[in-house]
Amino acid sequence: MPPEYGTHDVFGNEGIMTSFKKVAGIAALATAGVLIAACGNSTTEAGRGTIAVQLTDAAFPTDSVLRVDVYVVRVDARMADTDSAAAARGATDDSANTGGWTTITQPNQIVNLLAYQNGSFLPLGNANVAAGNYNGFRLVIDPSKSSVTLKNGAVLTNTSSPNVLFPSGARSGIKIVFLSPVPVAANDTATVLVDFKVNDSFVMRGNSISLNGLLFKPVIMGTVRP
Repeated sequence: MPPEYGTHDVFGNEGIMTSFKKVAGIAALATAGVLIAACGNSTTEAGRGTIAVQLTDAAFPTDSVLRVDVYVVRVDARMADTDSAAAARGATDDSANTGGWTTITQPNQIVNLLAYQNGSFLPLGNANVAAGNYNGFRLVIDPSKSSVTLKNGAVLTNTSSPNVLFPSGARSGIKIVFLSPVPVAANDTATVLVDFKVNDSFVMRGNSISLNGLLFKPVIMGTVRP
């Protein structure tokens, strides 16, 4: 992952993970390819562009966690801005056409976030979209297919004991935070890096992961790659 994105909270001396890490500053879960805007800030330009998605995670020290598996259903974008509530609303709709959302990619796969650190990233896909400025992005995951595996062999899921308390529902839309709109130009492609901040995304419940489990509070940042 890009050097400007550092690690976040880490596991304590007892093998505790206080929260999870970053992925692209965003730069780190995801990465996306986004079209470069054709003419300034217009969101009504004629033409089509392509969005490509990649995912990464910044390295973080831990002596108790082996894997962090998140099932990525798809990545959506829209020209209108969004907040966390809007990102979650309608996430189960596979058409992703409600609320102005357009699906960029549908990997439908488990991604071990810890496998994409230290500059490594995973291409998730791309899509041809209308030219313009894109202000809203979301990552849709399936909590029922996501888990955290400890080095002692224990697998924490929504239903295990201890467990990882993922958002309720079959699927959850998570806002990807960009500091500025992503310009997409006609007949051009821009790439965005989505950083799944793993170390900031999990909070320990109680004094021990192996005894009390984790709470999933996702933090995902995004940047346009040069």
